[in-house]
Amino acid sequence: MNKVIQNAGLSYVPPVTPKSYQSIEDKFPIINPNMDNEKWKEKFVSSGIKCKEYDLCIDELGHKGFSNIFTGYLLTKEFCKQAIALAEYKNIWTTDRHENYPTTDVLIRDLGLDDIYESNVLRKYIYPAAKYMWKLEGSEWDAEKLKSETFLVKYRPEAQAHLSLHHDSSQYTCVVALNEEFEGGGTFFHRQQIVSKGGTGSFTLHPGQMTHRHGAKPVTSGVRYVLISFVNPLTEVENYKVSVKEH
Repeated sequence: MNKVIQNAGLSYVPPVTPKSYQSIEDKFPIINPNMDNEKWKEKFVSSGIKCKEYDLCIDELGHKGFSNIFTGYLLTKEFCKQAIALAEYKNIWTTDRHENYPTTDVLIRDLGLDDIYESNVLRKYIYPAAKYMWKLEGSEWDAEKLKSETFLVKYRPEAQAHLSLHHDSSQYTCVVALNEEFEGGGTFFHRQQIVSKGGTGSFTLHPGQMTHRHGAKPVTSGVRYVLISFVNPLTEVENYKVSVKEH
C-alpha cells in the first residue's frame, strides 16, 4: 500500500503500480515525461480553458475594462494536490531567492515540472490567452517567444504569513490558487482595491510592472499554496542568464 502524503489538511495517495520500486515519476505523474501530452492535459488541465474561447472562459475582476486582472480555471484539483504533495515531499524550500521581496518557495524546475508545465500549460493556454485578452500585437508576444520563471509559494502563520506590496519582475504574471484550506490570505491589488483568492485550480493574469502593485494578505490559519509564473520575452531571459554568467 502506498503511503499517504498529507500536508495542510490535504491528502495525496500516489497511484499503485506493479513495480517493486516506485520512482518519483511513478509517485507524481504530473512530472512523468513519458506520459502522452494529450493524456497529461486531459488529466491535469481544466476543461474550462481547453476550448480557448477566452471571452467565454475568462472574466475580468472588478469593474470590466478597468482592473486588467483576468481570471478563469486552468488546472484540475488533481494537479494542484500533486503539486503541493511533490513540493512538500522534496522539501527543498528556499527563503532568499528574491532580493527585495523574498517568499518561501521552490522553483518548479527543481521539482522536475518546468518543461512539462511550460509546454503543456503556459505555451498552450496562458500565453495565447494573455495575447488575446490584452490585444497584444507583434510576434514578440507569440508563445514560442516567451518564457516563464515559475515557482510554488507557501504562506503560513508560523513562518511567512504575508508578502508586502510590490511589483513583479515580469511583463505579466500568472498566479494559480492550489488550495483553499486556509483562512485569510489572498492577493491584494492596491490601486484596484481588489482581493483575489480564487478556487482551487483558478488563475489570475495581471501586468507585472508599474500599474499593479500588489501583496499577499496574511494567512491566519492553515497553509496557502500558489503557483506563480513571471512571464518575460525569451530574449530578455536569455540575456539575463548571460549577464549572470559574466558576473
